[in-house]
Amino acid sequence: MDINTIREKIPALKNCTHLNCAAVSPPFSDTTTEIKNFLKNRGEKANFDFLEWVEELEECRKKVAELVNASKEEIAFMLNTSQGINTVANMIDWKRGDNLITSDLEFPSNSLPWYNLRKKGVEVKKVKNVNGEIRIEDIEKAFDERTRLVALSYVQFCNGFRSDLEEISKLCKENNAYLFSDVIQGLGAVRLDVKKTGIDFFSSASYKWLMGPLGVGIFYIKKDLIEEFDPPYIGWFSLKNEEDFDKPGVNKIELADSARRFETGGTSFALIMGLKKSLEILLDIGIDDIEKRVLKLSKYVMDNAENVQTPYDEKKRAGIVNIKHSNSEEVVEKLKEKKILVSARMGGIRVSTHFWNTEEDIDTLLENIQ
Repeated sequence: MDINTIREKIPALKNCTHLNCAAVSPPFSDTTTEIKNFLKNRGEKANFDFLEWVEELEECRKKVAELVNASKEEIAFMLNTSQGINTVANMIDWKRGDNLITSDLEFPSNSLPWYNLRKKGVEVKKVKNVNGEIRIEDIEKAFDERTRLVALSYVQFCNGFRSDLEEISKLCKENNAYLFSDVIQGLGAVRLDVKKTGIDFFSSASYKWLMGPLGVGIFYIKKDLIEEFDPPYIGWFSLKNEEDFDKPGVNKIELADSARRFETGGTSFALIMGLKKSLEILLDIGIDDIEKRVLKLSKYVMDNAENVQTPYDEKKRAGIVNIKHSNSEEVVEKLKEKKILVSARMGGIRVSTHFWNTEEDIDTLLENIQ
């Protein structure tokens, strides 16, 4: 992994010290070129190459599947993370008195759709963190015979705590419940193997650690569950034969037997092609090598900063480290003036390093915090 060569392919790094991938990552130049090439093609040829666009979409689907060890039939594209979360929340046949388990560390996208179910009589059980961790034993205690779902982020946005999805999945199976994970803060930074973890659904966007464009969401549903659920909303692309425009299933609606049933219609091919290029680059480097460097860099932050609010155990963290600071919001604004990008979260400064960051980037940040 030649970090200097990789950094040359990320133009934004010439203009700032970027330690903020948990917010929005800078894209590869090849990613933006891919998007521009599509727009140029469409501008010059209208929809002449439409079938080729669809083929590119399917290639992107294969790349996502490769990244998470899924089959392409288990992957759907959406607008954002929230759309995937709302899809799960609204396709489960909830009964009054059912409940779900979540935590007190979740980003609003992985809280609001679940709390919205309370008007259907669904109880939301909120497991409280202990020193920034959501403990397995506390999740286990929250289960009862009416628990239908556990909804937890893979990596928490505020302090970077990484959940043990494999152990939580075992608890869900023992209690006949589903496991959903918002994986946006882990996907592209650390390994996620859907077969190993056994999760049932996940949702993500592509503009953070995947270094893709804004406006593309990724939804995963375990193959065994696809036929079990009808999408809460459908369109022409949800159908088994999506090109049967003359007989669109008025008398008999035949949904796709893949995750595509959750895709309603036309998507932004330009953005999909940008995501495909980012995935090609990341997969070529290798997610295991990316994870090793991400963990090494987050450890470097923790070893050189004081008042860290992130678990030190590398199995419990990824690329986010939160440094407690009494005046974090003001400090973050002053750092921005110096073109050092971080975020203020949970009463601290959130530092989110990707594999292409350097120890010098971190040193620059810490020197300016002091």
